[in-house]
Amino acid sequence: MLAAKDVHKTYFLGKVQVYALRGVTLTVPERSFAVIEGPSGSGKSTLLHILSCLDRPTAGDVEFRGASLGQLDRVGRARLRGKTFGFVFQKFNLIGNLSAQENVELPMALQGAPVLDRRARALKALERVGLTDRARHRPGEMSGGEQQRVAIARALVNDPEVIFADEPTGNLDTKTGRQILDLLRGLNAEGKTLVVVTHNPEIAALASVCIGLQDGKVVKERSQEVTSDEQSCPARVA
Repeated sequence: MLAAKDVHKTYFLGKVQVYALRGVTLTVPERSFAVIEGPSGSGKSTLLHILSCLDRPTAGDVEFRGASLGQLDRVGRARLRGKTFGFVFQKFNLIGNLSAQENVELPMALQGAPVLDRRARALKALERVGLTDRARHRPGEMSGGEQQRVAIARALVNDPEVIFADEPTGNLDTKTGRQILDLLRGLNAEGKTLVVVTHNPEIAALASVCIGLQDGKVVKERSQEVTSDEQSCPARVA
């Protein structure tokens, strides 16, 4: 479904070249729960951004359902991000002067959805994550866990096929992180493909695909049958 083919990414810091990814090749099957793990600086977030069309590789390509994402123009990439892909970030990326409902409405507004339609869908998405009573609150009036649930509602509101999440429990306490974990697990059970960067072993335990990165390279990639919440990811990089 989603595949990286010999993907390289090089950044320039002044005259210094930084090799973030060095020939990454991998496959994420449809409806899988894929986890990307590795030490800090291994290229995890860079890979997530390239897989999700937030960034372009320096070399190599990403394919979605056999079609090259590198061949898409700016409009095509924006359309894919707006409708087919959803995003959840560690720092939530909510707009502080907008209410929870207005934040969730943003992806629909960018797609040109009618006002009444996007309001109804935003409220439905907030209900799904248990935040109907917080719809009019701004991010500064909510806890970290509530803000992350708003971010998940925003990611879901256009009914994407693939959800990308970068350390979705990284800024949360253990109890709240488990609530977010339950939400992610439920989404995957409903047929959503999840691609998650994480250091959280509880998320890794649920992965059907484990990808270990180190120094910009895939050091392990393995599929597994998930039989319990206690199973660990065999591709973890210490």
